[in-house]
Amino acid sequence: MGFSKPDTAEQHRLDEIIRSVNRLRPLPGSPLRILKELDNQSTSASQVADLILLDQALTAYLLKVANSAYLGFSRQCSSVQEAVVRLGFKQVRSLVYSTMASGPLGARLAGYRLGDKGLWFHSVAVASSSHWLAKALNYPDPEKAYVAGLLHDIGKLVLDQFVMADYNQIIEMMYTQKQPMWRVEEQLFGIDHAGVGALAGEHWQFPAELIEAIRYHHNPCMDQPHPQLAAIVNLANALAPSESNEDLFLAGKIIQPITYEILKLNPESTPKLAERLQASLFNYQDRFETP
Repeated sequence: MGFSKPDTAEQHRLDEIIRSVNRLRPLPGSPLRILKELDNQSTSASQVADLILLDQALTAYLLKVANSAYLGFSRQCSSVQEAVVRLGFKQVRSLVYSTMASGPLGARLAGYRLGDKGLWFHSVAVASSSHWLAKALNYPDPEKAYVAGLLHDIGKLVLDQFVMADYNQIIEMMYTQKQPMWRVEEQLFGIDHAGVGALAGEHWQFPAELIEAIRYHHNPCMDQPHPQLAAIVNLANALAPSESNEDLFLAGKIIQPITYEILKLNPESTPKLAERLQASLFNYQDRFETP
């Protein structure tokens, strides 16, 4: 949901959280230049390719995805420009975000009890599920849904140190109050990881629609300018495959009633939709690997 009205102790922690966001390092210059070029209406595939070639890791990842089996091309492409044309600017943009996020999201988060790449694999599972659901539900930009799913939990990177300090209290509150973790974060800190992620997105100058989806992915709101994107991520977060046997409610994997309303879905259709989603995710195997 984002912010709640804090008391004095919460205000102190909230202030420290906001300072932690403001201390975040700037995003790498090379991917930012590529994203800016992709937003230029007059740019060409050749100009985008020239910038991508300056980044060895992105070049390799782009060619790998462009030549992956799920695209169905019989001929392999070896040129970055051809790969850009084959994938299209929207998918190239999502791959650029993936390379930027893979390092931070691959970190161990002790507070959230996530090992190396634990957050990365969850993020990509939600991203791939968001992409599939966007296509299934006729959302006009599945690649935007992929990026929103990929970055939905970036706030955990900042909030992890605060969760670790109050971990025992958080777990006790979750089980005694039967509240998901993000609700308890909000109670203790005056902000949850979704709100922190939105602040980080503002710090990094993400597009407004992406910031909104990150902020509201646990609790979409019909009154927001772009409610569909947050609703898709909320649905994907609940339906994405998980390696954990955790209590799904306590983990925050809750499909909000407003999500069904925004996406014009019947709750009774969800199990069938989830079954189709699970069966389709093998098509995203190339994206599950760290760039």
